[in-house]
Amino acid sequence: MKLPDTDCPIPAATHPDGDRADAHSVAWMRRFALCSSETERDRLAQTGCGMLVARIVPHASPQTLQILSDFFVWNVSFDDEYCDEGPLSRRPGDLAWVLSLIQRTIEIPELALNTQDRYAAALHDIRQRLDTHATAAQMSQWLAAMRGWFLAEVWKAGNVAAQRMPSLDEYATLRLYSGGGLVFPVLATIAEGYSVPVDVLEARRVRALTEMAASLATWAADIASYEKEIAREEGGHNLISVIQHEHRCGPDRAGALAAAMYRQVMQLFLRSREALVSDGSPALRRYIDSLGHYLRAAFDWCHASERYPQAGGPEAAPTAPAEAPLQASSIASIAWWWMHDPAGATTQDTAAPHAPARTGVPA
Repeated sequence: MKLPDTDCPIPAATHPDGDRADAHSVAWMRRFALCSSETERDRLAQTGCGMLVARIVPHASPQTLQILSDFFVWNVSFDDEYCDEGPLSRRPGDLAWVLSLIQRTIEIPELALNTQDRYAAALHDIRQRLDTHATAAQMSQWLAAMRGWFLAEVWKAGNVAAQRMPSLDEYATLRLYSGGGLVFPVLATIAEGYSVPVDVLEARRVRALTEMAASLATWAADIASYEKEIAREEGGHNLISVIQHEHRCGPDRAGALAAAMYRQVMQLFLRSREALVSDGSPALRRYIDSLGHYLRAAFDWCHASERYPQAGGPEAAPTAPAEAPLQASSIASIAWWWMHDPAGATTQDTAAPHAPARTGVPA
C-alpha cells in the first residue's frame, strides 16, 4: 500500500549524545539478552532507539538520557517478544501472570525479584537507576503508567485469542495505553529534572493534552508499521486494520482515514497547547514543551528508523481521502477532548477546584 501523508509541525530538537546513548543501549540489551534471538537483537540494534529518546528529552542529563534510551530498547524488544509476536501475545492468562510478576518486580527496588525473567531483571535495573533521579510522586506516576500499559496488553492478547477485532472506539482506548504511550510523558519530566504538581497534571485540559500526545505518537507508529504488522503479527491491532474492518474498505482508504484522524487530533493538540501555554505556570509550560518533543520524536523515528523501512518516501498517498474523512471527535472514548477545545469549548476546567494562580492551569 501507499503510506498516507502525515505531518508534525512542531520543531525538532535533539540531545547531542544520542548516538552514544544508542550504542550503550545496544550493549545493555545484549547484556540482558533481550529479544527472542540474535537475529532480532541485530535488527533492533539498527533501529536507532537512542536517537528517538534524544529527540524526546533534548535537555536531559547524560545519565537520564541513558536510562530512557535503555528503557526504550526494553520497550521495543518487550513489545515484540511478549505482546505482539511471541506465544504470550495470544495467551492472555499466561501474559497476565508474567506481567503481574514484572510489575511487582519494579514495585520493590530493594530486592531483585523474578530475576529468572530477563525482562523483569532488565526493568528492575532501570527502576533502581530511576530512583536516583525521580521524586516519590514521579515514581508513583511511572508505576501507574506501567500498570495501565500491562493491562492493555492483556486485553489485546484476549482479543487475539478470541480472534476478535476491537471496534474503533475500543481501539482508541486500548492504543492509548498499549505500547507505553502514557509512560514517556512521565519519564520526560524525570529525565529533564523538573516536576509538575499532580493537581496540574490531572486538570482536565492538561490530561486531555497528554492523552492527545500519547495517541498521536502511537497512531503515527501504527501508520508507519502497518506493513510490518500485517506480515509479522496476529490479530490486526493496528489503527489502519481496525478502520479497514469497521468501515469495510481497503488498506489505502483506511490509511487515508487514519491519516485524516491524525491531522484532526494534531490540530486540536496545537490549539489546546497554545491556550494552555499562554498563561500556565513555568512547570506546566515546560511539560507542554515535553509533549511537543515527544510528538516530534515519534514522528521522526517512524519516518526514519529501519524498524519501519517502508516509511515515507515518494510513494506517500494523497493528503486527503477522496470521501468525507472520519471524524475523530465522533469516537466516544476520546470525544471528551473536544469539550475542552479552545476554539469552541463551553466548559471550564472541571478538575481544578483550586485557584488558577496556585495550580498554574488557566481557568
